[in-house]
Amino acid sequence: MRQNKIPLKNKRKKLIIALISFTILALFLSGYSLGKEYKNVRIEASSKITQPILKVENNPVIEISGNKEKEYCLFKVKNYKENGEITQIALNYCIEILSKKQESISFKLYKNEQEVDLVNNKTSMIRLEAKTIQEDNYQLEILYDKNKDHSVGGGDIIQDVKIKIYSEQIKS
Repeated sequence: MRQNKIPLKNKRKKLIIALISFTILALFLSGYSLGKEYKNVRIEASSKITQPILKVENNPVIEISGNKEKEYCLFKVKNYKENGEITQIALNYCIEILSKKQESISFKLYKNEQEVDLVNNKTSMIRLEAKTIQEDNYQLEILYDKNKDHSVGGGDIIQDVKIKIYSEQIKS
């Protein structure tokens, strides 16, 4: 009877060794096959950044001497270039009149012959549309009131008036 038990133990050992060998071989081969897979993704994009177009045209510098009660400064704000290129981006802009505070001088701004409200010498935001030609014509009226002038020496005016235009792109 002892002879019959020994071959069963040998068969079990051989079976266990065969299963372990097969498992190791299967793990080795499956790891090798997964390691062979390689993926390379290459994405190329080419795009053009759109430049906003905001052109300001104005007349030459005017000198205010105080001899006239009113002086006018004309300027235009437009969204296109001379070559016909139109902005592809909608913009908001505002106009600010920079000047020293002086009682005898006041300003009125007209857009296409209609008065624009100025708060602290600044307009609210004005929209320039995209992809359509738009030109806003402005007239700045500078008013000088001699009666409010309290300067010594007859009222020589020495003052710079600057017009600044601030713009920002509208999020689409």
